[in-house]
Amino acid sequence: MKRVISGAIGIPLVLGLVLYGSPLLFFCFVVAIVAIASYEYFSMIANMGVEGYQIEGGVLGFILLVGFYLGAKFLGIFAVLLPVVLFTTWFVRGKNISVALDPIAYTLLGIIYTAGLGGYFILIRDLDGGSQIIIFLLLLVWAGDVAAYYGGRNFGKHKLLPLVSPNKTVEGGIANILGTLLAAGLASLWFFEEFSLTHCLIVAFICGIIGQFGDFSESLIKRNCQVKDSGTLIPGHGGFLDRIDSLLFAGPAFYCYYQLFLGA
Repeated sequence: MKRVISGAIGIPLVLGLVLYGSPLLFFCFVVAIVAIASYEYFSMIANMGVEGYQIEGGVLGFILLVGFYLGAKFLGIFAVLLPVVLFTTWFVRGKNISVALDPIAYTLLGIIYTAGLGGYFILIRDLDGGSQIIIFLLLLVWAGDVAAYYGGRNFGKHKLLPLVSPNKTVEGGIANILGTLLAAGLASLWFFEEFSLTHCLIVAFICGIIGQFGDFSESLIKRNCQVKDSGTLIPGHGGFLDRIDSLLFAGPAFYCYYQLFLGA
């Protein structure tokens, strides 16, 4: 029931922001999601004894998102600030040189994982029909997750990556891909006319696979940090990272496909 109520409240809010929010409002929405995801990430690595630079990482993540929002030339500012800020932070706060790279490396990973991947949705929103594209991607990931859950629960017999995610099965993974393909086909025929059915199905197949890599990647982080969920902010669903792990990989994958095959 908690999952149902959370979904009933959260899904219309997200859809409304994507479809009717201004570019600035959508940017603020992405910043808020990334900030929460970043907090969850640093909380998880703290659980295994690594003290990342949470404040500095959050500021750098925000600067990276601003770069996505304002344009590629502003990303150069981030490229300069990133090593300077991280190494300067260690010089000021660090005490043990034998583990100097640990907080720097984990902070860098957190920035790229949350803001670096999440920022692609700002780029996607700026494409022609960007709002509809994001809805399309959300539909693919949600349909894949639902299909994987029920497919794995009813037919799952062969473990996929038991060391990382014991409950994931090969059958559930196949169901995920089939679910994304079905959702893409229905979306193409129903409301999503920006791309041909062929491109929709190709994108669905790619996102169905790489989205699962996003799920496994977050599971790897959680298992390494010995936590069950990334957080508790969404009742019945865990943390924000638990909800967006597949999207963080699917979004950049779609954007690359668009630039290579659809942007001309």
